[in-house]
Amino acid sequence: MAQAKRMNSADNSWEADPWDASDTVADAQLAGFTLRSVMAIDWRSVRHAGPMVFGLAVQQLIGADVAFVAECNGEDMLLMQLDWHGFPDPPEWRLATRPSGGESPWESWGYFAEVPGAWRLPPDGS
Repeated sequence: MAQAKRMNSADNSWEADPWDASDTVADAQLAGFTLRSVMAIDWRSVRHAGPMVFGLAVQQLIGADVAFVAECNGEDMLLMQLDWHGFPDPPEWRLATRPSGGESPWESWGYFAEVPGAWRLPPDGS
């Protein structure tokens, strides 16, 4: 689906970050999300991760809507759960990653409506 259709669709299950990204950026983000969506990722609650995660203060992460963190395939991963979601707001979830152990910038893989089935969140959501 072209980015223009995605950003104007009320039933969109995935949206680029930012919502008005070019087709090139949106296509690259969707490909990156699709690749990661089939990985078996064990997420843990950011609230139970200690005072620092990936060199960042947990309170800072919580303030940025980060709900879960993980490390998988050489990447640090942040899973954000938005308080405000659904059209016209973005879908509920957002994924950002960077190479593990470094200080590279975080790369966003867009917003999505459903947590992929291969991902394992803590059973009680925390």
